[in-house]
Amino acid sequence: MSLTSLLIIVVLIVFAIGFLTKKLQVVRTKNGRVEGFNFKPLSVLFILIVAAMFQPYDLKKIEVGHKGLLINLLGDKRGASNTDVVSGIVFYNKYFQEVQEIPLDQRHIEYDKQAVVAKGGYPCDIKPSFNYSVKEANAPDMFTNLRTTYKSGGLNAIENGWLANAIIGAINDVANRYPVDYLFNNREKFESEILIEVNKRVGKWFTVTQLKSNILPPGSIRKSIEAKAKADADANTAEAQARVAKADAQRKIELAKGDSASVVIRAKAEAASIKLKQQEVTPTYVEYQRVLKWDGVMPSTVLGSGSNTLYNLK
Repeated sequence: MSLTSLLIIVVLIVFAIGFLTKKLQVVRTKNGRVEGFNFKPLSVLFILIVAAMFQPYDLKKIEVGHKGLLINLLGDKRGASNTDVVSGIVFYNKYFQEVQEIPLDQRHIEYDKQAVVAKGGYPCDIKPSFNYSVKEANAPDMFTNLRTTYKSGGLNAIENGWLANAIIGAINDVANRYPVDYLFNNREKFESEILIEVNKRVGKWFTVTQLKSNILPPGSIRKSIEAKAKADADANTAEAQARVAKADAQRKIELAKGDSASVVIRAKAEAASIKLKQQEVTPTYVEYQRVLKWDGVMPSTVLGSGSNTLYNLK
């Protein structure tokens, strides 16, 4: 609320109280007749209201998180060189001074799609986003240099004008240093360089953080990148499959070696067993086994005279 409005309200309240308490009377009546005026409160009220409307002073409250600037409009360079920092409630002469509030909090900005050119002339689309804040110590200098833009729309006007040109220009200059594939293969480094370049350009008055270029490759480059990514993925898959096949083949070789060893071991064991049996079996032992297995019955066969089915039983 301005000081003028406050004064007018006070004057109206005072006169309202005077009439209600009969301290102010427009006319005095006796026996129903008008005798005349003894006081002219309406004239006084009118004069006070006019005085309040044209009085030169005003007040403004500087909100928390803002930098207050009291600017002398009669100074050299139209007051640009005479700016005082103020806070709290400020009384000032509205004809010769003005008060500006500059926000100091973090502000998030997202710009619409813009075009930048990489090295070699490849155009790329970007949609930059970032946070920024006004440096408190340099707020008066910022206002002095960007006064016309600031007074036309505050920080919003600076964001869409001077600051936007600085941000887009920095991104474009950094992008133009590198070929297009570098920008996407090294995006973190690319955006880090942009942030350094941006703060070189605007760091006198603003602090820029968390900048993202959100750069998009041209359609042809995007297809090439996707094809390369697919080829790399296929190569990795083939390599993994080859490793699996090699491991499986090695496993089979080891199993075959194990089976071969088992066969050799069994063969050696059987050979040794046969050798031992051959050493133990004698002709006498064989004849003995035959006798043990004979059931005492002569074979029912027709043989010639003097034939004997038992042979060499001695």
